[in-house]
Amino acid sequence: MRATVTSHTLQVTRHTSQITSALMAGAWLLMATGCATNPATGKRELMLVSESQEIQMGREADADVRKTMGVYDDAAWQKYVTDVGMRLARASHRPNLPWKFTVVDEPAVNAFALPGGFIYITRGILPYLRDEAELAAVLGHEVGHVDARHGASQASKQIVAGVGIALGGVLAPKYKTAFGLAGGGLGLLFLKYGREDELEADRLGTGYAASAGWDPAGMPGLLDTLAKIDEVGGSSRGVPNWALTHPPAADRVQKVQESVSAAKAASPGGTARNRPQLEERLAGVVFGDSREKGMVRGREFVHPVMRFALTFPQGWEISNSDDAVTAQPTGDANATIILQAGAPSGNLQQTADASMLKAGFQRVDGSSRTINGLPFFIGTYQGVIEKNRATAEAGFVRLNGRDDVFRILGVAPEAQFSNVRPAADATIESFRELSQSEANAIQNRRIEFVTVRNGDTWVSIAAAGGNVVKPTTLAIINGEAPASQPRPGSRVRTVR
Repeated sequence: MRATVTSHTLQVTRHTSQITSALMAGAWLLMATGCATNPATGKRELMLVSESQEIQMGREADADVRKTMGVYDDAAWQKYVTDVGMRLARASHRPNLPWKFTVVDEPAVNAFALPGGFIYITRGILPYLRDEAELAAVLGHEVGHVDARHGASQASKQIVAGVGIALGGVLAPKYKTAFGLAGGGLGLLFLKYGREDELEADRLGTGYAASAGWDPAGMPGLLDTLAKIDEVGGSSRGVPNWALTHPPAADRVQKVQESVSAAKAASPGGTARNRPQLEERLAGVVFGDSREKGMVRGREFVHPVMRFALTFPQGWEISNSDDAVTAQPTGDANATIILQAGAPSGNLQQTADASMLKAGFQRVDGSSRTINGLPFFIGTYQGVIEKNRATAEAGFVRLNGRDDVFRILGVAPEAQFSNVRPAADATIESFRELSQSEANAIQNRRIEFVTVRNGDTWVSIAAAGGNVVKPTTLAIINGEAPASQPRPGSRVRTVR
């Protein structure tokens, strides 16, 4: 949950719908002549999106990505990623696009591209890169998607199908749409390409990397790390992780090896790994959630910038995105607890009723209370979600000195709500204001390097860092198997 954003919905939908309307108006005319030669592959394919329209889509969405996700505040990393990315872009089939490379301030392990040359890598993936060749691999893969016009091609197919540019919501757990959380625009950002597109982007990316001087074997190394992340669960907070937006990494390794061999044959000078160049920049990189967006620490969500904390139920999976914090029980239980911040519309009761009515819920009970020294309005609401009756317990609270109103609500199907209500009530009643000293004590976790001593294990190194990450995670960010042990005398990455 970002501290500086009160209206969180990406505006990509507005931009793309305008472009889609213009395209569909002439679609039938274009279908007769709408085939074009793909600049990266040489194949003839349906293409109703011109290059200028492709760039327009990307440029307008880029502004929203930067506003909503945030740009990672590290000028050295931004320059480094841009320098590597531009070398790859110059080796591509479309070097004259307005290429832009950005590290976004998101903890999930991912990278993605917008049409027209706008490439993003999350800060969350940086600690998992073993060397510069792997950075070139992940950026080259995304350059490949843009170069082969995969996004524009899918948009063209959807226009012909009469559905416009599909903007799905891979971030949205159940109930998100009903309660106004962002998701529409993210479908463009995290479009899940088909397997052939992914393999083609792998092939193009390895070729660009080798041509620009890097060892193309960085790609299978990266995929091996991503497969390990998939195996142990990965990071699913914020932006969708790689596993949600790309095919399983392990499935691609064999095909990528073929691409690596071809790239090495075509560019035998591509041998650079440059591990020291990457690692010298890693120390101090923020790992996991940040102070600015709030942090999940065990069951508790703390936001030192907005100065509040609350505790979610034991065993629930907590997800922190830009527009909300959500928690859902593990297993098949059908319930969600959502925390959001928004502008008031009157006093707390009026704000609560108006907000819930907008989501299609009517109040059946409620009262004003004081909890942990803060004014609350807590109400029970009933409505319909996806043709099913649902009940919500909602608490609305305002912190001292802030205009924002925080909404904490637990929602479940009507028949199951009695089982969920105690958890929702406990979460609402746990909401409290942090003192300034408490807020100041909550700092970002960062990458550090330590030398392994005799007898050290990943467990002991994790414990020395305060157990802020799992031992398996430490193994993976060091390029090792989760069941392995660190080598005495080696310099390894840790998180503190």
